[in-house]
Amino acid sequence: MNRRKTSRNAYTRSAKREQNPIPWKYCLLTLVCGLFLATGFFLAARQHFSSIDYSIKNSRLKKQIEELEADKRRLVLAKEIALAPSEIKRAAQKIGLQEMTASNIAAIRTVYEPQAKVNTGKTEKSEAVKQAPAAKVEKNGEAKKDERKPTKEVKEEKKTAELLAKQEKLKTQIAKK
Repeated sequence: MNRRKTSRNAYTRSAKREQNPIPWKYCLLTLVCGLFLATGFFLAARQHFSSIDYSIKNSRLKKQIEELEADKRRLVLAKEIALAPSEIKRAAQKIGLQEMTASNIAAIRTVYEPQAKVNTGKTEKSEAVKQAPAAKVEKNGEAKKDERKPTKEVKEEKKTAELLAKQEKLKTQIAKK
């Protein structure tokens, strides 16, 4: 086997393929696709985190709704208790109002009625006029009460009117709650 002798310089070049560079269109297309993919991942991550944020807010609002409903039930119960007759009596006594009893009514009647009872008889008519000179006598013989009231009674009426106004105010405040 004889070796062929060749000069190294003459055929040392090996057969090389010519490599064409990648066309710029493909580079641009790859870049656009990569950006599109990266943008999609970014938007998906953003949507994921916003949904987590909304679920956290939703759970907070549900807890707040439960608390408000519990407060509402508590206030409705307090309103019902406050409007109970026994509570109204207690509040009225606290303000200074008194419960009407037979003895209270008798005391009030003696304050507002004249001393002598007036009948339609002729003899008693003159007595009624003598005893109550400020009273006016009508045609049928009955005496009218004097329109003027003592100052003490007027003051008491003012106090009761003020207390009733306070009671109404309290009722409206309780109703608002």
